[in-house]
Amino acid sequence: MRYKLHRVAPNSEGWRRPSAGRLGKGGVGEYVREHGFGHEDWNFSFDLAREGIMLGYTVANPAKKYVGEKFGLVLATYDAGGWRAAGYYDGAEYLETGDARPSEPLIEQMASDVFELSASGQAHPRYAGMSIEEIEKSIRQDFTYFNWRTPAEKVRVFRQPLPISGDIFAPGRQRMVTSYDLTEEQFRAIAGTEPSLPSARPEEGEEEGEKTLRVHKKSERSAKLVAAFKASLNSYACVVCHFDFEKAYGALGAQFIECHHTKPISEMTPGDKTKISDLCAVCSNCHRMLHRSNPILAPGALRKLMRGASR
Repeated sequence: MRYKLHRVAPNSEGWRRPSAGRLGKGGVGEYVREHGFGHEDWNFSFDLAREGIMLGYTVANPAKKYVGEKFGLVLATYDAGGWRAAGYYDGAEYLETGDARPSEPLIEQMASDVFELSASGQAHPRYAGMSIEEIEKSIRQDFTYFNWRTPAEKVRVFRQPLPISGDIFAPGRQRMVTSYDLTEEQFRAIAGTEPSLPSARPEEGEEEGEKTLRVHKKSERSAKLVAAFKASLNSYACVVCHFDFEKAYGALGAQFIECHHTKPISEMTPGDKTKISDLCAVCSNCHRMLHRSNPILAPGALRKLMRGASR
């Protein structure tokens, strides 16, 4: 097996989805600066693995003669503080560009993420006014960029990007397009820097009443519906405690809120559909408190508890 290190654009969401604040000068890499997101933004999105396989993207590519071979691949960022490892693929197959198309669930999630990014003014103007379906169509037509295929169990992401010692890796240049060679010793040294988050292990779960292969045993709500709900909001304040992320955190918190499903999935049967009216906007704390009770509390009931506790 060969070993490489490829540079990726920074992502404050752990490369599970695009992060805000990178459109224009705030971004790293030409594509990210222009579009507000990069194709590598889903590199560690375990929930989107299908049949135990995750797809990944890096700007850099090994030589074409290595297509089909397996690699140990470190994904790392670079800034004034030096190189930082985001995570790694251990046994990733290098693909010819266009050989791996994203699955429909991945396309839907990507479109939903880009839609939300655009709604907050953090994506290229071309996406402004586009519906999620239109963004999906654009992705289907244009997105042929995945160049890595890895068993989910061989993927690791660090809890936060970790500094790479210059004693281990110190190239003279820090380019996105360069495929840096590593020895197995260097790869193992970086991989063993700190315990990583557990890899995904596919297991059966339920998705709105229908069976699907999931990497976490959980129920998945429609990304389209959640995005449409957030786009319909006139206020992003919590309906329980009225906390407003933008007022508290400024631009960083603009249009940020969590979506609570008032209709528990345990009460749903196959074929049941969730409507926008079944959703409400809540802050992270209130969301946790709503789900801490069994049965789940209604937002109004939690509001009454808060009022009683403050007396």
